[in-house]
Amino acid sequence: MNTLKKLPLFLSFLLLFSCDEFSNKLSDSEIAAGLKSALEVGANYALKTLGSENGFLLDQAVKIGLPEDAADLIKLAASVPIFNVMAKELEERLIRTINRAAETAIDDVIPIVINAITDMTIQDAQAILFSSNEIAATDYLRVKTYDPLTVVCRSVIQDALNKKIILDTSAQDVWGELTRFYNQVAVLIPSARPIETNLSLYATQKALDGVFLKVGNEEVKIRTDASARINDLLKRVFGQLD
Repeated sequence: MNTLKKLPLFLSFLLLFSCDEFSNKLSDSEIAAGLKSALEVGANYALKTLGSENGFLLDQAVKIGLPEDAADLIKLAASVPIFNVMAKELEERLIRTINRAAETAIDDVIPIVINAITDMTIQDAQAILFSSNEIAATDYLRVKTYDPLTVVCRSVIQDALNKKIILDTSAQDVWGELTRFYNQVAVLIPSARPIETNLSLYATQKALDGVFLKVGNEEVKIRTDASARINDLLKRVFGQLD
C-alpha cells in the first residue's frame, strides 16, 4: 500500500525530469541557426580583417608572395651583380601591389559567403556541427562558393592589378617590367625559363586560400574555445561539443 502511495510522486518526478531534459535539448532548427550564427561571426571577422589595409601584406599566414616562376627568375637575376638591385626592387613592388589587389577584392567576397551560409540546410548543419573535422563548415563553404568567388574576385583583382596603386605604378605594370627584364636576364643565364603565370588568376587563387584559412581559424576557435562563443545560441549549440 505504501508503495502505491509513493508511485504518483515517483511518476511526477520522472515527468518533471523528462520535461527538463526535453527543454534542454536543442531542436534541429536551433542547431542550424547556431551553426549559421557561428559562421557569420567568424566569416565577417576574418574577411573584414583581410579586407583592411595590410590585411594580406602584413599577415605572414596569408601574405601573397611571387609566383614560383617569377620568384625563380628574381633569384637568378639577383645573382648577377648588375641586376641585383633592380631585381629586389621589382620583387618588393610586385608583392605589395598583388597584396593590395587581394585586399580590394574582399568586399565582393563577403556577400557570396554570407549567402552560402544563409542557404545551408538543417541536414547540412547537423552533419557539419557534429563532424570530427574541425573546419567542416569552412570546407562546406569552400565547395559551395569557390567557383563564384573565383569569377568575382578575379574580375576585381584584375581591375586592381591595373590600377596605379603605389608610386603611380600598377601590379600589371610591374609584371610587364619583370617579364621584359626576363628577356635581358635570359641572355646571360641559360637556365632561366619563361614566365607563364597568369597574374590575375594566381593572385585570385592565393587570395581565396587566405580567405578560407582565416575563416577556418575562426571556426576552430568557436568549436574549441568557449570564450569565442559571443551569444547564448552559440554557447548552447557549441556547448554540446565540449
